Amino acid sequence: GRNAEYFSEDPFLSGKTAAAEIRGLQSRGVFAGIKHFAANEQETHRSRNGDLSWLSEQTLRELCLRPFEIAVKEAEARALMSSFNRIGTRWTGGDYRLLTEILRDEWGFRGLVVCDFNTNAYMNSRQMAYAGGDLNLATTPVSWCDVTDTSDTIILRQNAKNILYTLVNSNAMNGDVIGYNPATWQVLVVVIDCVLAVLLIAWSVIEVIYALRHRPGKDAPKDGADAEAK
Repeated sequence: GRNAEYFSEDPFLSGKTAAAEIRGLQSRGVFAGIKHFAANEQETHRSRNGDLSWLSEQTLRELCLRPFEIAVKEAEARALMSSFNRIGTRWTGGDYRLLTEILRDEWGFRGLVVCDFNTNAYMNSRQMAYAGGDLNLATTPVSWCDVTDTSDTIILRQNAKNILYTLVNSNAMNGDVIGYNPATWQVLVVVIDCVLAVLLIAWSVIEVIYALRHRPGKDAPKDGADAEAK
């Protein structure tokens, strides 16, 4: 599925290409969301209760997970989207084995995970959050967290932490982030603007002072002084 959007059918080439692109983007403060994680092998009828991807762990790791593993480990990708499908009978967006045990614990991923477009009943937001997903991609609000439930609030706090970690390590903060600095031309433009602003303000002050000192009638003698002089 979505094969037209992917780099290659070869997992090694896909992973290396993705890693290079992600490194380039993140060096300029942009976080790249890699998708679809994982085994998203079919688009046909995927919205009809989701398609089920049946495969062995060896096939999963050697073919479907390998590009993501390279991108996460080599480029330190900080954003990822899960997929519509299930692996076996478990929706990828709510699969703890996939999003926490493999992605975060085994590969060391740090960042946010967003689910693919949540339009089906099997895409359970609570299940997603507990599995390691952070953002629910939906058009309507979904309330899954019970603020009186300690477990829910801990999970929600972790979701928020993952999202904020990704954002603060991006250009969204408009500052110095993970090896990113504004381009030289940007710094030069800012400096020129500041210098011009100072010059314009100084010029305006000088003009005002000059006008006040040379305003009409300022040095003319008063009537009494004029009569005494005569």
